[in-house]
Amino acid sequence: MRRARELEFALAPRPPGGTLQGWLYGELRGAVLSGRLAPGQRLPSTRDFARQHGISRGSVLAVYEQLIAEGYLAGATGSGTTVSPRLPGKATPAEAPPAAIAQPRLSRQGLRLTGTPFPLREEGAMVPFRPNQPDVSAFPLPTWRRLSTRYARSRLIREMGYGDAAGYAPLRQAIADHLHYSQRIACDASQVIIFSSCTHALDTCARLLLDPGDSVLLEDPCYPGARQVFKAAGAQLVAVPVDMQGLRTEPPLPVSQDIRLAYVTAAHQAPLGGTLPLERRLALLEWADACNAVIIEDDYDGEFRYDGAPLPALKSLDRSGRVLYLGSFSKLLFPSLRLSYMVLPDGLADAFAAALSLTFRHAPVFQQAVLSDFIADGHFARHLRQMRLLYGERARQFQQECKARFDGLLTVAPISTGLDATVLLPAGMDDRLVAGALDRQGIVTRPVSAYRVRHAPPPGLVLGFSCFDGQAIREGMAQMGAVL
Repeated sequence: MRRARELEFALAPRPPGGTLQGWLYGELRGAVLSGRLAPGQRLPSTRDFARQHGISRGSVLAVYEQLIAEGYLAGATGSGTTVSPRLPGKATPAEAPPAAIAQPRLSRQGLRLTGTPFPLREEGAMVPFRPNQPDVSAFPLPTWRRLSTRYARSRLIREMGYGDAAGYAPLRQAIADHLHYSQRIACDASQVIIFSSCTHALDTCARLLLDPGDSVLLEDPCYPGARQVFKAAGAQLVAVPVDMQGLRTEPPLPVSQDIRLAYVTAAHQAPLGGTLPLERRLALLEWADACNAVIIEDDYDGEFRYDGAPLPALKSLDRSGRVLYLGSFSKLLFPSLRLSYMVLPDGLADAFAAALSLTFRHAPVFQQAVLSDFIADGHFARHLRQMRLLYGERARQFQQECKARFDGLLTVAPISTGLDATVLLPAGMDDRLVAGALDRQGIVTRPVSAYRVRHAPPPGLVLGFSCFDGQAIREGMAQMGAVL
C-alpha cells in the first residue's frame, strides 16, 4: 500500500529501561495481533521506518526478520514486507486489558438531540413508495459535470481559501433573482443565508431566537424534523390542529408574548398536503404582529405545483419583517447536494452570518459555485419545468391507480404540489400497524401519526410517487393490495 511509504506508523513511547529491539518488536507484534495491521497490509521499508522514528536501520531489519521467522510478517524481493495472511495462534497481547471505564454522560440537551426522526444509515435501494425522494435519474448530470469542470479550470484556485460565512455571494444573488421572479419575494442577496440543510437552518433559528422555556407554535401534525429541533432547544410546543387546507386560524390562534416563533408549511402542508388559503395567511401575519413573533415559512417542495395558479408566498405578503423564508435544493435537485437557504429580515441577516461563522464556518464553496452557475445559466428553471411535467403525470397515474384499486378503502388527498401523496385510512385503523405490515412486504410508507405533536390526526399514510413511473406504480399498488 502506498500509505506504508507516505504515512508514519505511530508507536507508543518507549518504556524506560526497555531495549530498543524489544520495544519495537512488541509494538509491531501487538499491532498485528490486534488487527491494526491487517493481513496483507504492507509495512514501510526498513529504511523509511528507521528514518521516520530516528532509529538505526539495523535494529528495524532485525525486528522485521524475527517477525518473519515467527510467521507474523512475510517478505519477498520486490514486494516489500507485508503482514502474513496466515497468522500464528492469536495470543492475547502481553499488556493487561484496560480496566472498564464509565461511559461519557450525555447532557439533557444531548439526550434530546438523539431523538432524531431520520435514519442514521443510507436507506439503500429505492422501493415503492418511499416518501421525500426526487427522481435523481432525471437530473441533468452531464450539465452539472460540465459546469463543475468549467469552475475547476477557471476559478477554483483563487477560491480555495475560506469563504463567506453567509454563503457564496453569486449563489445568494442567483437565489434572490430566482425568488423575485418565481415567488414574488423582493429581497437582496444580503438577506439570503446559505445552510447545509433545512434542519441546519431550523437549528440555527432555535439557537438565535429561543431561550429554554420559550414557546413555538407548530402545525399538528407537523414535520418531525422541526418538532425535534425545537424540543431539543428546550422550547414549549404549542400545537395547532390542521385540516386539509393547512393550519387552522379559527378559532383564533393563541396570543402570548411567550410565543417567539411559528413554523408552517404553507405551500404544501407536511404531511396532509393542503395549501394554506390567502385569508389564513393574512390571519397568521396579523397574529405574528400581535405576539411580536417571527414565522418560519418552510417551502420545501412548493416549486412543484401541478394544478391551479400558485398562491403568493407568505414572505411576499410580509410587510413587518416577520417571515423567515426557508428553501432547500434537496428536493428540487438531489439530496446529497446538502444546500439550503433562508431569506431573513435585514435585522437578522448579520446575526445569522456571525453565528454560522462560529458554529459552521461556511458551506463548501465548490458546490455553491457550481449551483450558482446552474441557476444563472438557466438550467435550474429548465429542470424545474421538466420535473413539474414528469411529476405531474406520475401524480395523475398514482391517483388513478389508487382509486381504481382501493376505492372505499383508501382516500387519496388531492395532489396539487410536491413529491408525496397522503392517503387516508378508514377511521379507527392504526396507521402504524398498517405501515409496519406494508414494510414487511417491501412497501415503504410513513404513517401520518408519526407527524403528531399532541392531537391525534386522521389515520393515513404518506407515500412518495415522484420516483416511480407508471409500471412501478402499478406493481407497487399490487403489492399493497395483498396487504390491505
